[in-house]
Amino acid sequence: MEWTEILLRIEVGEGEETEFKRGLGDFSAIGRAVCAFANTEGGVIILGVTDSQSIIGVNEDADEVQERLETFLRTGCSAPVSGQCGRHEDPNGWVHWIEISHQDQPEPLRYDGRVWVRRECSSVEPSPSELQELYNTSDKPSSGSIC
Repeated sequence: MEWTEILLRIEVGEGEETEFKRGLGDFSAIGRAVCAFANTEGGVIILGVTDSQSIIGVNEDADEVQERLETFLRTGCSAPVSGQCGRHEDPNGWVHWIEISHQDQPEPLRYDGRVWVRRECSSVEPSPSELQELYNTSDKPSSGSIC
């Protein structure tokens, strides 16, 4: 994803496919959002932006932030998450993002032992019927490679 696309998402605001975080301070909220996007339609988490759409930048070392995000994608959920990390140096500081696509897994992904989904502007635990639907969708044979 290019910086111009990130700027457009910031301008539009948070929604079903976009979430803003000020930084890495509440990493559990980032983990829930990664899991939720992966279990639903995918989306982008943008760090260094306030809920009111102001770019404030992340004050930590840019390389360390990228490494931490990439490590989380590999090991933070119940299975590795397919995603792309990016960053841009804005005059207000570094803006980082994680673009997450919907994951086709044998079962829904979990973060911190719980399944999360995206509902409107929030990462929430699914209702029993939503959870069943996630399992039903996961049970379907994929059209990918044959084992």
